[in-house]
Amino acid sequence: MDRARDSSDPGRPATVLAAMRLEKLALGGRVVRIGMGHRRAIAAAEGLAASLAPGAPVVLAGISGGLDPGLRPGELVVATSVRGPDGDETPLPAGDAAAVAGALRAGGRSVHLGPVVSSRTLVHGERRAELARSGALAVDMESAWVAAALAATRLVIVRVVADTAGNVVVGLVKGLVALRGVRGALDGWPGPSAASG
Repeated sequence: MDRARDSSDPGRPATVLAAMRLEKLALGGRVVRIGMGHRRAIAAAEGLAASLAPGAPVVLAGISGGLDPGLRPGELVVATSVRGPDGDETPLPAGDAAAVAGALRAGGRSVHLGPVVSSRTLVHGERRAELARSGALAVDMESAWVAAALAATRLVIVRVVADTAGNVVVGLVKGLVALRGVRGALDGWPGPSAASG
């Protein structure tokens, strides 16, 4: 298929995924909306996997809950690994995560590298504290399932912290505003040397 072959061409931009319509609008440009939650993420990512060549660059970007108490709404987390709700952990390409984090930092963004955990439901209270103690920086509802379905791609996950158990509405607005500023870094990755990475 031409689209799959083109996905791995050097210099081709990454395929950008987002769960929600608001995330898609905030990111701008061409974004594949996968839907919120694990069921939609699985279906969309499995469908996408069939159209992408092995090693194709993919970015999953969107908002998340911050788990580390040091994180503030609007700060970014680039995942070094993703954990599912059952504790299974999938490492992500370290060089790609570092490259995207570096590009975001060069744009003046506050970026943290570390694990992201996925949950089938929104997390609050003690469950949120438990996830924070595990060392995960952020929690979402899609990443683990997308990573599993797109295991053959070069996946980078960028999450904007929307809340840290504080005011969810204010955090959501700050998160979406912050998400608008990440597109330049995403469009610059993987760059003209994609085939050699």
